Amino acid sequence: MNPRPARGWREFRLLADIRRRWSRLGPGDRLGLGDDAAAYRPEPGQLELVTCDALGEGVHWDFAWCTPREVGRKAAAVNLSDLAAMGGSPRRAYVSLALPPRTRERAALDLLAGLTGELARHGARLAGGDTVASSGPWWVSVTLQGVVPAAQLLTRAGARVGDVVLVTGQLGGAAAGLALAARPRVRTRARGAVLRRLLAPEPRLAEARVLARSGRVHALLDVSDGLAGDLRRLCEASRVGARIHADRVPLAPATRRAAHALGQDPLALALSGGEDYELLFTASPAHAAALAADVLRRTGTPVSVLGEILPARRGLRLVHPDGREVSWPQGWEHGDSRRESPEQVKGEQVSRRVTAKP
Repeated sequence: MNPRPARGWREFRLLADIRRRWSRLGPGDRLGLGDDAAAYRPEPGQLELVTCDALGEGVHWDFAWCTPREVGRKAAAVNLSDLAAMGGSPRRAYVSLALPPRTRERAALDLLAGLTGELARHGARLAGGDTVASSGPWWVSVTLQGVVPAAQLLTRAGARVGDVVLVTGQLGGAAAGLALAARPRVRTRARGAVLRRLLAPEPRLAEARVLARSGRVHALLDVSDGLAGDLRRLCEASRVGARIHADRVPLAPATRRAAHALGQDPLALALSGGEDYELLFTASPAHAAALAADVLRRTGTPVSVLGEILPARRGLRLVHPDGREVSWPQGWEHGDSRRESPEQVKGEQVSRRVTAKP
C-alpha cells in the first residue's frame, strides 16, 4: 500500500472518522474522544502510571518493509512494554500523529486500527490525541496511562549485591529482523521469524504481573535498547555492578541463522541490537528458580539466568565461555553519531566491543 497519493488527508474529516470508530468510553471514563481533554476517575488504592514513546518513519520503520497497521501495533506495544516494566496494567492511550500532506486517510486509519487493536488485546483503549501536518516523515507519539497497586510497583532501582540477573524470552531477534529488512537480497529461512520479532513485539504484561505479585523481584526494566545498554541503566539506578555470562544469553535459532546469513555475531545483536522488549530483572538466588518456573507455568514464557549482581566497584563485565572477562559494551543510544543511518542496525558493528581486551 502506498500511503502517499496525489491528494491527501484533511484534519477534521480524519478526526470525525476517528471519533466515529473509537469514541467508546470505558470503566472510570468521564470524557473521551471529542473534547479538549479526556477525563477519568482515578482508581482507589492504585498508583497512576504514565509513559510516552515516539516512533518516526526512517528511524523506526520504512514503508518499504512494513504497513501502517504494523506501525500502529508496534507503537502500542512499545508503550505497553514500559508499563510492564513497572508491574502495571494499561488503561488509556493518547496518540499524536504527524502526517505528510499527501498521506492517504486510509493509511492513517489503518495505523490507528493496528494501535487500538493491540491496546484492546491488553485491556486499554484510545482516549484522546492530536493530528498535525508534517513537512517531513510520519511520526506517531503515544502516551499511555495505567495503574499498579502501590505495594507492587517495580523500578530499575533496588538490585542487591548477590542477586541473580534474569531475562524473559530470547534476545537479538528484532535487531536481526531490522538488518534483514535493510538488506532484502540476503536469503535465509529465518527472515519471517525475525521480522515478526521486529514488527510485532510482545509486551510482557502478563509476565510482569506474575513477577510484581510475587514480591520477590528487586529491580525490573524492559530491554528496549539492547541488553548492554539496559543492564547498564539498571545497575546505575541501583548503584551496583554485574557479571554476565555470554553463553547464558538466550538466542533463538532463527536469530542465529539470520546472523550467519548477515555475517554478524548473534551475541552482538542481542547485546546492542534493541527492540526485543523482554523483561530484565534481579532477584535473590534463593527465589530465582521458583520465579522462573512460575512465569513459565503461568504464561509459557521461559526465563534465563544471565549472571549476578556485584558491588559497584567491580563494574560491569562479560564472561566468555573460555573464562575470559572483558569490559561490558556500551549498547545503543539515540543520537550516537557513530550510527551513520537508520538502516545501520543497532548492534551491527559491536562485535569488536564484545570481544574487547580485558
